Amino acid sequence: MAESAEEEGVPRSPLDRPVLAAIDTIAILTFAAVGKASHSADGSIDGLAVAMTALPFLLSWFVVAPLLGCYSPGATADIKSAIVQTGKGWIVAVPIGCVLRGAIKGYVPPLPFVIVTLIATLVVLSVGRSAYTALSEFYVEMF
Repeated sequence: MAESAEEEGVPRSPLDRPVLAAIDTIAILTFAAVGKASHSADGSIDGLAVAMTALPFLLSWFVVAPLLGCYSPGATADIKSAIVQTGKGWIVAVPIGCVLRGAIKGYVPPLPFVIVTLIATLVVLSVGRSAYTALSEFYVEMF
């Protein structure tokens, strides 16, 4: 019998867990949309501006998170694992996202942006992944 990617030590890909990858994408886009709306005079949201704000964070997350086990089966084994594993990916991916955003914008992001980004992304990713885990557990118990 062939070994799974997890057993071979190969990091799991977001492609192996598309629902979880979609939740992560929605979480990061939500962070960007709320941020953009909070800086808009009338609270409106420009979809292109949201996408451009989210892009460096999405890129860094989807490169780093799989390497740190955020898409492994154990990453969502229970709520605690979901939060801990999210934190492991977040602590590396989000600072890289801030650096990438600075490179795209042509300046170093101000410290308040970095602090708010760190807090907000940790919250939205943890909430999304915890909800995924809780609903997965509920769904399994139902059927």
